[in-house]
Amino acid sequence: MMGVVGTILAFVVVLVILVLVHELGHFIAAKLAGITVEEFGIGFPPRLASVIWRGTRYSLNAIPLGGFVKMLGENGESDAERMRSRGLSAAAVEHAMAGAFNRKPIWVRVLVLVAGVAMNFVLAVVLYAVAFTQPVPDHVGPLTVTSVQPGSPAAIGKSPLLVGDRIVGVDDKRFGIGKGDFHLARQLTDYVNARAGQGVVLWIVRNGHQLGVSVTPRSLTEAQREQGIGPVGFGWESPIVDGPPTASGPFQAADLALQTATDNAVQIPGALAKTVAGLLGLAPNTGEARGPIGIAQVTGEVLQEPLVTQLLFMGLLSVNLAILNVLPFPPLDGGRVAVVLLEAVRRRRLPAEREALIYLTGFLVLITLVILISIQDIARLPGS
Repeated sequence: MMGVVGTILAFVVVLVILVLVHELGHFIAAKLAGITVEEFGIGFPPRLASVIWRGTRYSLNAIPLGGFVKMLGENGESDAERMRSRGLSAAAVEHAMAGAFNRKPIWVRVLVLVAGVAMNFVLAVVLYAVAFTQPVPDHVGPLTVTSVQPGSPAAIGKSPLLVGDRIVGVDDKRFGIGKGDFHLARQLTDYVNARAGQGVVLWIVRNGHQLGVSVTPRSLTEAQREQGIGPVGFGWESPIVDGPPTASGPFQAADLALQTATDNAVQIPGALAKTVAGLLGLAPNTGEARGPIGIAQVTGEVLQEPLVTQLLFMGLLSVNLAILNVLPFPPLDGGRVAVVLLEAVRRRRLPAEREALIYLTGFLVLITLVILISIQDIARLPGS
């Protein structure tokens, strides 16, 4: 199992990749729109090293938690005031501000602001497409029992399951290569799960002897399944082999990837709303949300899994980053778009003080949500 340091490093690497791709979207869109990009930074200050190329400073910074794009005019006319205070003439200031973000048309500013979201969505599609062309690992039989839930069907009866039992079949079906045999572990578990309330016989090997264990799988609610409760109530492990890829070719992989990313994007806002409602006590709190600590923990676990699982996980994170950023909530990209559109309706810029207050309020709310979710993350840590 990956140690704490390894988990943190893995999380930082994944976070930097996702955020840099996001910022690269803003950077490319700004350059194409003729906006002056003052700095493209990897990490956050203090600055460790930098180079200036074609009017843009490219910097490497000490805090490795993503990156940033600094555009001229992001803070309204404050950049123009700064130039005037340095003694630049009115003509020189106007010439420089021609490339300012705030001097560009509304539609250009909106496109630049949503370009990061678009890049994260595209990255997710690419990661999913690559994943769907990879061999899919699958479990094969027999199943070795690793744990038994107390009070479950597996634990009660005349002959309960024991840790170390090897499950080789159920009823008249066995693991094998013949017609009607089980080939994959999930074929056996699906067979058992589909017979809730009905008696089945699990054929096991214990101490070199084969015997039958009668169990009655129980019906479960979705909430019980999310809590890790199984129809029979035992944990298991089995050998893993590489199966065929999900997609038969690159075009099918791209199509499936686009569908998957789109489905994720549609589901995330609803899940986020349920999370917020649960944290505020307005709905049952499922505790499924993950903050930075929880995501770091899961990242460490996923990196122990096959490549296809890692690609799918990074794709899901990238979609999440895209959708969270597009929400109309300051200081996220969607919130900045909302401010730009509000200024378009009002036909004048918001006062700097009011805009700063909007962003500060949004930032404080976001930090509060992160803290609440992080408390749940800490409670889930081993030994908590």
